[in-house]
Amino acid sequence: MTDSHSRVLICGSRRWPWPDTITTLLDRAAARHGNDLVVIEGAGTGAASAAHHWCTHQDLPAWRHRCHPLTPAPGHRTRTRCWSEAERNQRILHDEGPRLVIAFHENFHPDHPGSTNDMCRRALTLGVPVWLVPTADPDKGMWLLPSHYTGQHTRPSTRHCDPPNPTATIGPATPESNTARTPMEPSPATPTTSP
Repeated sequence: MTDSHSRVLICGSRRWPWPDTITTLLDRAAARHGNDLVVIEGAGTGAASAAHHWCTHQDLPAWRHRCHPLTPAPGHRTRTRCWSEAERNQRILHDEGPRLVIAFHENFHPDHPGSTNDMCRRALTLGVPVWLVPTADPDKGMWLLPSHYTGQHTRPSTRHCDPPNPTATIGPATPESNTARTPMEPSPATPTTSP
């Protein structure tokens, strides 16, 4: 079975305009983890669609491509209960146990409603590291922190800071290794890696 450290959840904007950014990061993760990489996504539009397409193009088996559509695909039996996006997000995090969430959102702000924001907040509450990519550059982004969801916020900066290394084995985040200088300011720290 797969190493739990190679489980990456991809979420983001329904209007994400740079699918190649997602492809680049998933290619890096695949180069590091090989057949142990598990990609978890919500089968939506935008960022989720790019991740879904990558998994399909790579011919990942179902145990490595964990797809969680909000509504059933045509021809599939309808569930007796329709899940809200928040309920679906909670189920994905609980059932799939990702070790890293990569969120792709060009206009992310912690005070704005939306499924991406909800997923990031829920993941952080569970101690799952969240890397936010706000531009076409896969090497620019920032680590989100639980503190981003309290108090005053500023918009994410697109300055270069250490990118997540989904190609590395990622352990749980620690307060010492994942602290930003001010809310929504990129942190130069990266999560502790396991041997």
